[in-house]
Amino acid sequence: MIDGVRRRLCRILAAIACLFAFTTPASAHLTPNSEIRLDFAPGAVKADIVVPQAEFVSATGLVPANAPADLARAKAEVLRHMAVRSADGRAWRIAVDRIAFEQIAGPPDLHLEITLLPPPGASDRQLRWQWSVVTARVPSHFALLVVDADLAGGVHGSRELVGALTATRRELVVDRGHAGTAALFANAFALGAHHIAQGYDHLLFLLALLLPAPLLAAGGRWTGRRTPAATARALALIVTAFTLGHSATLVLGAALDLRLPVRPVEAGIALSVLVSAIHAARPLFAGREPLVAGLFGLVHGLAFATLVGNFGLGALPRATAILGFNLGIEAVQLAVVIAALPVLIAMARWRHGPRVRVAMAAATGTAALVWLVERLS
Repeated sequence: MIDGVRRRLCRILAAIACLFAFTTPASAHLTPNSEIRLDFAPGAVKADIVVPQAEFVSATGLVPANAPADLARAKAEVLRHMAVRSADGRAWRIAVDRIAFEQIAGPPDLHLEITLLPPPGASDRQLRWQWSVVTARVPSHFALLVVDADLAGGVHGSRELVGALTATRRELVVDRGHAGTAALFANAFALGAHHIAQGYDHLLFLLALLLPAPLLAAGGRWTGRRTPAATARALALIVTAFTLGHSATLVLGAALDLRLPVRPVEAGIALSVLVSAIHAARPLFAGREPLVAGLFGLVHGLAFATLVGNFGLGALPRATAILGFNLGIEAVQLAVVIAALPVLIAMARWRHGPRVRVAMAAATGTAALVWLVERLS
């Protein structure tokens, strides 16, 4: 009777934990259970593991410190109580990329970032996850196993719960099925389109540069008007230069597997938006917009490159994913330009157009300034 009540209580706690896990940001950890988030890519699986520090220390007696010796003992403890195996029982190779005791949200946690490589000939989309960290000594504890992303399978931005690992259930099977090259390309295309559509700073930079495209500069002001044909050519040059810029650093960063600091890259993007907003109000580099778009495009490409770092290990899957991702970005950019062209031409001929343009530039510049301060602080 008591065991039955205990099992029902554990199920209730697991349901509450799932609710928190799926309604809070992926970087936050506000529940007392452990979480294992898997990111599938061709040739490898990334795992982001969070174990509550208090429960880990209580179960192991280890010191929760970031000294190398303490982290080495914590790492050995985790690896001793976990394994990943293929369907035929062979062990996957486990590499701990990062381990630290840290406080992200709520109480402090033990946080690990792990790369998993399947044995030769084994599927990179099927695995058996074995886990008894903390649960071996604390029967009430459990770990949620979640698929956080699966580029080939189309999971990105939504999370799929596999199940809960408990003291009595120490293994869960994850089978992502088969995903071919076409699915990989299509999902990478969708990811690129989604990223640029949701990347307001990228779009604002482009739109701010396009605002004065129908205009000519004289005496430090926007005065004369271009013909519709000249405006279309100016827009095409700006977008092409931006595309070449961000494509160059995206491909280079992905090919070299660069891991760049996020803060300076994001600050550089905010700065690019601020400069283009000022230029939309008062000409700073009239006639050189394509050059500026290309140079700042290099910075934007660095941000894109951080997203494609886990696009797989093989040359063909990685190239396929990068191509699809980049084409997704370009498709949204092209749609924005096509929609903006008639509006920009009409606004340039409207008597209230200059005031609207300056107001839009001011709003964009204000947003960019807030982003810049936030990303530098």
